[in-house]
Amino acid sequence: MSESDYSTREREFEEYLRDGISAAKSGERSLARTLLTRAMVMNSADARTYLWLSTTTEDPKELREYLEQAVARDPNNVAARRELAILTGKIDKASLIPEGIELKTDSPAGPVAAQGQAFQCPRCGGRTSFSLQTGQLTCDYCGYQQSAVLEAVSGKVAGPVADRAEQVLDFVIPTARGHRWAEAQQSLSCERCGAVSVLPPGSKTVQCPYCGSNQMVTSPELGELVDPQVIALMKLDEKKSVQQARQWLGRGFFAPDNLLRASRGLQLRPAYYSFWTFDGSVEVHWSCEVVHSNGNAKQWVPSSGVEAQFFDDVLVPGVKALDRLDIPSVEPFNLLDVEEFKPEFLAGWPAILYDRSLSDASLLARERVMKRLRAQLPSVIEMGHEKRNLTIGGGNWSAMTFKHILLPLWIGSYSFQNKVYHVLVNGQTGKVGGDKPRDAVKLVFTTTTAVLFIFLLLLLYWLWSTTGRIF
Repeated sequence: MSESDYSTREREFEEYLRDGISAAKSGERSLARTLLTRAMVMNSADARTYLWLSTTTEDPKELREYLEQAVARDPNNVAARRELAILTGKIDKASLIPEGIELKTDSPAGPVAAQGQAFQCPRCGGRTSFSLQTGQLTCDYCGYQQSAVLEAVSGKVAGPVADRAEQVLDFVIPTARGHRWAEAQQSLSCERCGAVSVLPPGSKTVQCPYCGSNQMVTSPELGELVDPQVIALMKLDEKKSVQQARQWLGRGFFAPDNLLRASRGLQLRPAYYSFWTFDGSVEVHWSCEVVHSNGNAKQWVPSSGVEAQFFDDVLVPGVKALDRLDIPSVEPFNLLDVEEFKPEFLAGWPAILYDRSLSDASLLARERVMKRLRAQLPSVIEMGHEKRNLTIGGGNWSAMTFKHILLPLWIGSYSFQNKVYHVLVNGQTGKVGGDKPRDAVKLVFTTTTAVLFIFLLLLLYWLWSTTGRIF
């Protein structure tokens, strides 16, 4: 087939496809089916024909076949994947947000009703907590241990657990769950003693202030959120976390000599915090001018291309308050050393669910990936050539998946010279971060010494260059 014949056939295909789509949108199914079938015969590799053919039938079997054909030809076709997910029950159609309509998330006027599931000892009725040492629910009074959680832990396989937890982003983003977050106070009625207390937004676990029982909180609002899929278990107790923090405070030449003494009142509080992780790939189109040498002359020649990058476990805090803390200073977390989430893991440990929606977190993750890619691009394209006027287009995102993961942190603060500083300890790895003051005298001394040293070097160089000798 000549190039002109190919162009004519491609133009006819686009005309049949365009007219078929118009007929489908107008409700003329029979005409749409005829036009789209002709388009399919002319170009069977285009996913759009199968996607729109799916709108011309009421037969579930035929509908599924059309959608599967569309996805097979273009795995990144979001519309086809979404319709197929609805058809197979992976997406509840009732939960979808209609296109063009913004989800309203007005804060409730008062606390929403919540219920607590008490973790009680079956032997003495006492309070039970998840033990870091044994990996079991352990009674704080009689020492009774429940083996159900231990069995879940002993069967751990690190990699597959993390992989199985991945969820397709395109299946959740168009639903209300993808845009909601914890924003209501909760009025908790204790299952054990009946006392009522008000909890801050996002509280998943709490200790009843009246009877002391550990409670798992459930409420209508929390039921509309994306549940945690995995959890990285806390591995540091309070004594160890404080020890790690004080060692960190005592390190560093610029730390004030009396910092350790001044920070004796440091108290660290543990909690599991919501985080989002994102996997996927992105393609960006780029263009620039590249130097091609022709003898002694340089010639700038236009160049363009596509750069693809895969990304894995891009971490975004689900709790906005963490943005004010230096979370990267305690990274990385071991995101493969995780367990499938079970409520028992939270017994006796505070847990804070997210107030940053999945949709907002996915945008932040894309920004971070693009920022990293833009920084890397000049060194990976047209290697060995001088470049100028590099421009980068928007990203084409595909195969994006996500996890809602609970990560353990010990967080505290201390005061030094009337200023508050924060300390964080990674409850999984023990890495410490945050901020601490610097000794002004040491800074001035070091800066002055460095300036004098540079001045001396310059003076010696001047003497050598003008006299041929230093002395």
